[in-house]
Amino acid sequence: MKLMIRDLIRGGVKPRRIFYWTCDLVEGPKALVEILENYFKFSREFQSERRYIFLDEISAVKDWQRGIKYLHDTGKLENSTVIMTGSHSLDIRKAAERLPGRRGAMEGSVDKVLLPMKFAEYVETRDEDMARLFSSLDLLKFENRRRIIEDISKGDIPKVVEELALYSDELSKYLEDYLLTGGIPRSINDYERFGEIRQETYLTYVQVTIGDILRWGKRETYLAQLIKRVIDTLSSQVSWRSLQKDTDIGHMNTVSEYIDVLKSSFVLCPIYVLDRNKRGPMYGKKKKIHFHDPFIFHALRGWVNQAPSYQEALHYLAGEGKSKLIECVVCDHLIRFAFSLNPTDDFELTRNLMYWKSKQNEVDFILKFGEDYLPFEVKYSSSFSRREINGIYSFTRSQSKYKGIVVTKDLLDNDKSVVALPTFILLALI
Repeated sequence: MKLMIRDLIRGGVKPRRIFYWTCDLVEGPKALVEILENYFKFSREFQSERRYIFLDEISAVKDWQRGIKYLHDTGKLENSTVIMTGSHSLDIRKAAERLPGRRGAMEGSVDKVLLPMKFAEYVETRDEDMARLFSSLDLLKFENRRRIIEDISKGDIPKVVEELALYSDELSKYLEDYLLTGGIPRSINDYERFGEIRQETYLTYVQVTIGDILRWGKRETYLAQLIKRVIDTLSSQVSWRSLQKDTDIGHMNTVSEYIDVLKSSFVLCPIYVLDRNKRGPMYGKKKKIHFHDPFIFHALRGWVNQAPSYQEALHYLAGEGKSKLIECVVCDHLIRFAFSLNPTDDFELTRNLMYWKSKQNEVDFILKFGEDYLPFEVKYSSSFSRREINGIYSFTRSQSKYKGIVVTKDLLDNDKSVVALPTFILLALI
């Protein structure tokens, strides 16, 4: 927000046409209206020019939508651009419901979601040489990245992939780091400065997640029990009832509610099985639940096990858990890629990324790609057998347009039915 304000002033906008307010201590919609009405009096001489209003942490104000609706309906927001930040997408969803026709219009999505850094952004931030490489390969334009993924899915290995492969050592090392720090600036700063992530940093983000849950009337004890069940069943197919097992949660509908809140907090991403006949998810069947960000995973895992620490995160990645966390990262990045394919305010991840299962076979991820589907199977190893990717062959048998993509540890290969692509190259492209 402050960078936007700086740019407005540098662009010639008089400072009095710009208003910034932190809303943490604003008690309700009435107080919010009073604050803004005082600003309008202060900037009365500029009422014929556009004014820019920045409200930080608007989610801290209960029923803030009522205040904004009142100001809009009374004409006091005429010729004004209002930009508000909040930390929970449920709040944004309620805003859309309560402010129909009052949110302006723009190309793409009105709502802007600022997520932790994805892998490519992480690499660019850590390494200026790699940032220049990505720029020289024209990877900053989404349309180019979309075309590269489509070419790969058709069995062509573009030159950009061969170029990235020359930097396999660097990209592989950054992926190892990313599995520890995630895309969270504070954890990255810790890692850069101290060679590890401080315990207080883990605890800060645990408290943020707990605070989000409490704000929506949920219980901390249920949260801890459910997070532990999700971790125990990571990358497996689960039902709400199976997640309820070994918890104090009395009803499986409560499990569903908690998962929905954690989804809206960008902590968890549940995906559903694809019904190919109906071309959509089967919500009544078993789900697979992944974490969005590796650092948030380590923080919450440490919390429920009463051991949030850098050493505990290292211990987890040294075992079988690493491949499960890789699957989570691939899921998160495919969701981002799916949104870029269809950047609308009503984007719903469960209709754009699914998994597939037949009687004998399964595919980890099915990405909706226009009118077609791209299958992705995560095999975090340097080799795999045909039997291990039978799901890909089975899924693509009735669809000849695209091959399946097998996401490997470091194998880059292309055969008649699948393309094997190292995880760090795929993540750099999407």
